[in-house]
Amino acid sequence: MFSLPWLELSRFKRHTITRLAMVVIAVIPAIYGGLYLASNWNPTDNLDKLQAAVVNEDTGAEKPNSDGESLHAGDELVDEITPKGEGGFDWTETSQEEADEGLAEGKYFAILEIPKGFSKNLVSTGGDDPERAGLQLRTDDAHNFIVGQVANTVLTEIKSGLNKTTTAEYVSEVYVGFNDIHSQTEKAAKGASDLHDGASELHDGTGSLVDGTTKLDKGVGTLQTGIIDLDDGTGKLVKGSGDLKDGADTLADSTTEAKNGSKKLADGAGQVADGTGQLRDVADDATDKADDLKKRADDLVDGTRPKLERAEDDFETARTSVNGDVDDRVKKLKEKYPDDPDVAKLADDVDTLGGDLDDAHSRAKDAKDEAKDLEDRVKDAVDDVMGKIHDADKKIGQLDDGAQEVATGADDLHSGLVKLDAGAGKLAKGAGDLNDGIVQLKDGTAKAKTGVGDLKDGSSQLVDGSTKLDKGAGKLEDGSGDLADGLEDGLKQIPTYDKNDREHRSDVVAVPVDADKVKDNAVNAYGEGLAAFFVSLALWIGGMITYMVLNAIPYRALASSVSSTRIAWAGYVPGLLFGAAQVAVLYLVLTFALDFSAGAWVGTLLFSILVAACFHSVHQLCVAALGGVGRLIALVLLMIQIASAGGTYPVQTAPGIFQAISPFLPMTHAVNGLRTLIAGGDMFIAAQSAVVLLLMTLICLAATVVVCARKRMVTLTQLHPSLSL
Repeated sequence: MFSLPWLELSRFKRHTITRLAMVVIAVIPAIYGGLYLASNWNPTDNLDKLQAAVVNEDTGAEKPNSDGESLHAGDELVDEITPKGEGGFDWTETSQEEADEGLAEGKYFAILEIPKGFSKNLVSTGGDDPERAGLQLRTDDAHNFIVGQVANTVLTEIKSGLNKTTTAEYVSEVYVGFNDIHSQTEKAAKGASDLHDGASELHDGTGSLVDGTTKLDKGVGTLQTGIIDLDDGTGKLVKGSGDLKDGADTLADSTTEAKNGSKKLADGAGQVADGTGQLRDVADDATDKADDLKKRADDLVDGTRPKLERAEDDFETARTSVNGDVDDRVKKLKEKYPDDPDVAKLADDVDTLGGDLDDAHSRAKDAKDEAKDLEDRVKDAVDDVMGKIHDADKKIGQLDDGAQEVATGADDLHSGLVKLDAGAGKLAKGAGDLNDGIVQLKDGTAKAKTGVGDLKDGSSQLVDGSTKLDKGAGKLEDGSGDLADGLEDGLKQIPTYDKNDREHRSDVVAVPVDADKVKDNAVNAYGEGLAAFFVSLALWIGGMITYMVLNAIPYRALASSVSSTRIAWAGYVPGLLFGAAQVAVLYLVLTFALDFSAGAWVGTLLFSILVAACFHSVHQLCVAALGGVGRLIALVLLMIQIASAGGTYPVQTAPGIFQAISPFLPMTHAVNGLRTLIAGGDMFIAAQSAVVLLLMTLICLAATVVVCARKRMVTLTQLHPSLSL
């Protein structure tokens, strides 16, 4: 079974060049696939090797509601992207002129232009007239188109970052605004609650006001009646005050006259008082003298009466002595000397003396009695006189006292009348003023009557107004209660955010849709993702190279009796072996040169050998059937398969014709199977692809057998081909 294929391969052992040809056949796919994959292995991670310019003309702007805090977004953006590897490209801040020259010369692959109003437009999102902050990224397709496409991605990422930052900041301000709204609404709710309490008190007050205004209206009615009466009374009072004014004037005149009269009276009373004073002194002196005289009279009476009594007694004694002893002795002497004339005379004298003594005694007694009577009368008279004198002195004293009092009273009267006159003058003036005031009062009461009428109308309107106000206060109480309840309910619905929560929510709202890319069966690098296509492409190229060096079939065997199947097999097995070698070399290069890895190494290697086997069968068939034309057809198939295999972009993005033929081309299934095995996906797809490739291989081999059978017959065309490649 393998003798004929081994024979076919043994001819390459004859010369060094043929042996090198075998090596080249095995290495070519590895070179092709390795170079292509190496060049496309991870280009996006090497963008930092491309120089780009950033022109920052932003002048900054003041943030709204920030107390002077400014934003320099242009500088921040430059600081963010210019560090090596941070902004996609190797950004260099430069001037506009230098950037333009660099882009034209190919020094810079892109220019990011930050305009002057960049920060101003960014902060405008928090103002009344928000504007978009524009960035401009310029590239030059004359130097590289792909870089322009990649630059768009870089610009999109920059814009996303800025939008996220700006939106987060804006949303943060919004959340701060929510806190402010919550705070203000809380104040409003408290105010509404206070308003409700106030409205309740107002309603109570307006109820009281209604009662008060009603009472006021009644009171004003009473006042109106009273004012009317007062007006009438003041009319009368005007007349009375006029009379009072006249009377006060008259009184003032009278008091003036009385004052003048009292002056005279005071002067006269003073003079009388002086006279009564002198009279009192005289009366007192007379009384003293009368008292002295009475004393002397009393002394005289008192002295006379004992003398008279002693005289009576003396006369009694003398008379008794004369009439007794003397007479007896005279009688005795007469009897003794009856003739004695002297004795007789003495007796006669004694008798006469006795008679005289009796008479004297009688007179003395009478004088005593008369003296006593006189004494009593004198005493009574003196007492009466003295009583009258004392009484007169007393009365004179009283008169003097009265005169003094009269004088004092007259002075007081005069002083009083002076004051009275002054008071009467003031009274007259006051009465005049009173009259004038009452006249004015009359005018005032007339006006008051009119005003009270207006007040009555006003109080009536006040009653109506207070009633309406009371109803309004009731509605205000209900409304303020509803408002307070509504604000309380609304307050519960207004969220508040602390700093951490606000930052978290700002980040979430700034990027509400998390667009993190999650890859199932992810590959490690961009080149690893393209490995299925480039490996398939390399193996296809390998098959083409193989049958450029090898014969598709051993043509000399066609002239032998070897079956066509063995002939076809003999041409296929060397190609299959080279295909396996190509697979081995290719994966060695990818693994050690590009750090390639596969999810299922064994399956990947076996499937790759199957792919190589399929591709080689196709190339064998093309070359065996058509020779050089078959190689051209293989090249055409290569181009068709590149377009329809979906190696880079899904085949659904290709035109319909490519989508239609894609399932019938081996590279499509090779790419699908390898992609699944390398990434580690659904093995059913790999198995399905393997089955399809195996069927295609068998079909191609069967077709090659048919071709070999037909090749045994030499035709004129074979002898004289119209085209030989």
